[in-house]
Amino acid sequence: MTELYLTIALAILSLVAASVFSWRAGSETQRSRKNLDRLQAALDHSELQAGRTAPAARISKPPPIIETWQQRAGYVPSMRLYGLFALPAPILAIAGGLVFGIKGIVIGLFLLYPLGLAVFLHWRIERFRDQVVAQLPGFVDALARILSIGVSIELAFRNASEECEEPLRGITAQILVRTQAGLTIEDAMGLVAETYDIKELSFLASVFYLGVRYGGNARAVLERIALAMRERERGQKELHAMTSETRASAWILSALPIVVGLMTMYRNPGYLLGMWNDPFGRQLLFAAVALQVIGMLLLFRMAKLRNL
Repeated sequence: MTELYLTIALAILSLVAASVFSWRAGSETQRSRKNLDRLQAALDHSELQAGRTAPAARISKPPPIIETWQQRAGYVPSMRLYGLFALPAPILAIAGGLVFGIKGIVIGLFLLYPLGLAVFLHWRIERFRDQVVAQLPGFVDALARILSIGVSIELAFRNASEECEEPLRGITAQILVRTQAGLTIEDAMGLVAETYDIKELSFLASVFYLGVRYGGNARAVLERIALAMRERERGQKELHAMTSETRASAWILSALPIVVGLMTMYRNPGYLLGMWNDPFGRQLLFAAVALQVIGMLLLFRMAKLRNL
């Protein structure tokens, strides 16, 4: 009976943590959602003025936090995508139920599945952002080269976006769509940078704003920006190489207790089961798991130097 209460308490704590995280993320995404709705309304109005048919009813949107994460991960909303996201849930529930019964189902659905989905989306967002940032210097060089023939910034941006590849091309297409709705190029770029949380793109929007408002040699500024981006990327690669030992140590020290625990369960299962059946031993196991999680977070926080 005590184990059932502990499982229910764990599920409640997981739901409370998820609700707090969703509430904090909601304040961040509410402004982006309003901007997107206003943009869609402007596009629909322009289509009606052009004599086109009325836009079809749009599919209901997912929760704000899911919508924000899938945008930053570069995914296109579709039923197939949501089906793939939901596929691990019944698998974890069935596996947990076969091994641990009702407790395994609750842990698989309310703990392992949200945690695994959050880790995967975080990895995907980081990978998508790295791909976009890696393409920005070439895009800025193309933009500066087109500006050298005397065209406007908007036309140069449109022509340069046709030369870039995915995933940057999808982002520039969103910026161009917003300019067609009446936004300036720097405002549209700022909104897209805020949606995808790409600081480099936001910095480029600030440069466009200063160039439009105060004038100056935009080509020279863009060339210096492209050079600075390449130097920053080269510095990050060197830092990544120098901190490889720290990251390897973090992985080894994090995996060592887990491997030792699994080997102990395999060679002498009665040892840990005896601790689990004893109230004080169960408290020690919970404390060991908590310390392991805290230690892993601290180790990977020390090894994560992306913001330098």
